[in-house]
Amino acid sequence: MKKVMKFAVAAVMFASVAAFANENDNVKAKEGAGKAISFTMNGTKDVHVSLYSNDGTEIFDEQIKNKDGKVSRTYDLNALPEGTYFLEAETTAKVERHQITVSEGKAIVSEETTEILKPVVHNDKGIVTVNINSNAAPVQIKVYDDFNNEVYSETFANSTVAKRFDISKTVAKNFTLVMSYNDKQFVETLAAR
Repeated sequence: MKKVMKFAVAAVMFASVAAFANENDNVKAKEGAGKAISFTMNGTKDVHVSLYSNDGTEIFDEQIKNKDGKVSRTYDLNALPEGTYFLEAETTAKVERHQITVSEGKAIVSEETTEILKPVVHNDKGIVTVNINSNAAPVQIKVYDDFNNEVYSETFANSTVAKRFDISKTVAKNFTLVMSYNDKQFVETLAAR
């Protein structure tokens, strides 16, 4: 009964974090003049912005920190050849991906945005809880010890995963969790004690 109650509390906390993230993060990428695009994000003080080509090559990378919780940038894409590109904005809670098409001297931002919620990992004295709410399966979790030995690996067929690990009584001092889904990989290192 205690385990069921703890799991329910963890699920409610995860849902609250996800709802909070959706309320306060608002990404708007819109067309500018020519091949320029404007990017605005509200409700976050720290955002990582990257621009990728269609084949996944990183073209641009910027870490933005702001005190007032509003980030606004304009990017000039005139140096880019015609093609499809992706602007990714990553906060502590999620990754948003916008498709940009550069064609005929202008940049067009797709109306559709892909949103990937980041995993929620909680370590309480060596009891690690991982909650993942992905919009697509499969979800893969791997755990590595201090010596990079794989000590756990599982692929889940469903897109919502809640997993618990007890790392408190192990020889290793640290563990690295690698969580992969939606073509993204999230890595977190945790102390066992």
